[in-house]
Amino acid sequence: MIAFITSLLICLSVTALIVGGYQSGWGWFEKRAESDAARYATWVDELFLGWTPKQARQAAFGAITLIAVAFVATLLLSGSIVFAAAAAFAAHFVPKALYSVARTRRLKRFDEQLPDAVQVMIASVRAGRSLAQAIEDVAEKLSGPVAQEFGVISGEYRLGGASVEEALRRTRDRLNVENFTMVSSALIINCERGGEVLTMLERISASIREISRLQKKIVSEMAEVRAQQKIVLTMTPIFGTLICLADPSIPDILFHTLMGNILLVFVIGVQAIGILWIRRILKTSI
Repeated sequence: MIAFITSLLICLSVTALIVGGYQSGWGWFEKRAESDAARYATWVDELFLGWTPKQARQAAFGAITLIAVAFVATLLLSGSIVFAAAAAFAAHFVPKALYSVARTRRLKRFDEQLPDAVQVMIASVRAGRSLAQAIEDVAEKLSGPVAQEFGVISGEYRLGGASVEEALRRTRDRLNVENFTMVSSALIINCERGGEVLTMLERISASIREISRLQKKIVSEMAEVRAQQKIVLTMTPIFGTLICLADPSIPDILFHTLMGNILLVFVIGVQAIGILWIRRILKTSI
């Protein structure tokens, strides 16, 4: 009888631990997903993706699931806890990396379209329209990121009750694009102090086109550095492969021992840092 009661208590305790752990784990999972969903919603609004809150929440659940899947799949395939942890760690940064790439491409496209936007504003001002109407014309006549951002400025002015200067200042601080900073700052000063808008826009247009020409020239002259980046990216795997071919015992050490796993993760991390460093150097500014 005592043995039966003891076994029953043990079973109840294990069941309680499992249920409690499940509820606690699920609670953490939901809390983390809600936090990530709020962050993703901000990214979605910034990139003009048009997702609903439900879609942002689904993306958050998917991102957390990706971390678990990366850990389990890598552990099953490699049998190494170090590789599994490294894969989970890398998966954690996948959403942020995708956002950064999408934002960089969008801002680059915006910067490329900015001269056309200034030309539309010049044509509107020549036709006798005000600065606010010229901004509205850019949103209506163009497409892509520049139309979206100028549409935000126009909407804040017409519907949000903000002045043109305040709407320009908010967009300038949010985008942090050098050419647009120059354009918006000049427009803000013009609104506050007055002056000939058409002449100012024509000078800005000429300045932007000259800056774009110089930036393209710098990119072409940095081709050698870009080639070095590719060399750095390919030399380490090639060198490692040659060493493994020269000594067949090295792959077993690298992939089936703890120190070998740590060494591989360290080498991959150092190479990633090197690539990011080179990319940072390539981000030249005038």
